[in-house]
Amino acid sequence: MFVWWFAPAAARRAVYEAVYEFEAPSFILSSRMRELAQYWELRSRSENDLIRAGRDASRLAATMQYEISRNAALRAENLRLEKLLGLPSRPEYRTVPARTVQRRLGMWWQQLVLRRGEEDGVRPGCPVVTAYGVVGRVREVFYDTCVVELISSPSFRISARIAGMENRPVTYQGAGAAPFGKPRGKISDVPADAVLPGGGARLDVVTSGLGGIFPAGLKIGSVAGTAARSGDGIFREADVALSQDLASIEEAAILVPVIPDVSETPAPRA
Repeated sequence: MFVWWFAPAAARRAVYEAVYEFEAPSFILSSRMRELAQYWELRSRSENDLIRAGRDASRLAATMQYEISRNAALRAENLRLEKLLGLPSRPEYRTVPARTVQRRLGMWWQQLVLRRGEEDGVRPGCPVVTAYGVVGRVREVFYDTCVVELISSPSFRISARIAGMENRPVTYQGAGAAPFGKPRGKISDVPADAVLPGGGARLDVVTSGLGGIFPAGLKIGSVAGTAARSGDGIFREADVALSQDLASIEEAAILVPVIPDVSETPAPRA
């Protein structure tokens, strides 16, 4: 312990990465075995179950085709307005789907290990999302795995806004999760004159897009109005209820920023 404490930071980092890369194949093998067990479990389903699943998948595919065409139309309209007003374009992202191979959930850790890494173009800081919203941010990247810091981690912070308060950004921070408890978060810098919901009403907390890391409009959670408390008299804080699926995510999407070709960037207007 004495030698490790006074060892150079570069040496400690090299040892840490070597040990992790040595253990990573066991994580991936365990994930592959779970997928194999799920495959044989699905093979045992009856034909009626497969017919119903196929029908539901067809309906979902039709809905997704409509959403894709709608998103394409909105993107074209945004590009037209950006060119008309001379505004800089928002960063584009490439979606990299990833399976969960390990969960580190407890009092000290709020992390996931995903089966994507350097060979897939993943970099530290990439956003991680699912269908319901933000999952977290890539903290460490290895050859074929990456460690994701969940939004419930106390060290996770991001600029956000409350639905209906577009011009008043707030600061979101994870608040951890008690053993066998629900993941939590909180928002600060809420104006004192802001009207927060009461009773069972909820307002969504979404990303603001400030900072250029997370796209704007991704859902983080919902404001628990009954948990709002007074701060220093100017700003307030409120608790945020996160999705209950955060601790049981099987697959997520990593948003890798697409770096545009500098040679094709138009010259600025005079």
